Amino acid sequence: MDTSSTPEPLADLVRRAQKSEEPAQRALILNYQRRVAGFIYAIVGRSDAIEDLAQTVFIKMVRGLDRLHDPAQFEAWLFRLARNACIDHLRRQRLRRIFTPFAAEHTDIPEPPGAVDTEELDALRHALSRLRPADRALLALAQEGRSQAEMAKITGTSVVVIKARLHRARERLREYYQPHHET
Repeated sequence: MDTSSTPEPLADLVRRAQKSEEPAQRALILNYQRRVAGFIYAIVGRSDAIEDLAQTVFIKMVRGLDRLHDPAQFEAWLFRLARNACIDHLRRQRLRRIFTPFAAEHTDIPEPPGAVDTEELDALRHALSRLRPADRALLALAQEGRSQAEMAKITGTSVVVIKARLHRARERLREYYQPHHET
């Protein structure tokens, strides 16, 4: 049976990457870069930070692979790195806003061309921005289609805790979400 055309199992690829095999590390990055970027965007909400944060996540991944004991847990571990990088970024942004005076050029930053700009989307963005970063991360994982068991692995908690936190995050989002077209 010829197995040369079948993709390498993830655990084997991770083991090779842990041995500092550059092609395996590159393959992991290529396999996960879109999902990690989407996850980062879902949490941070700004496209200008995605590239830098994704690069940070993959650098931490390469540097920390030797500390990953179970290659089967790679995906949960990688998304935990991404979640933590996003939360750190948001904390730094909050501190920067507190200690940096607002300049005139910051008041009217235009949306990039082709961006959807509706009142409803703005209301949703505003509601999401009011949530804690950890809640945004959970909602992003749910939006990506992750199971509650996967979310528990990524966040290092139990499924019961995930159910409760996810329920509270959704309730807070409903509470904060106020579309402008109320009649």
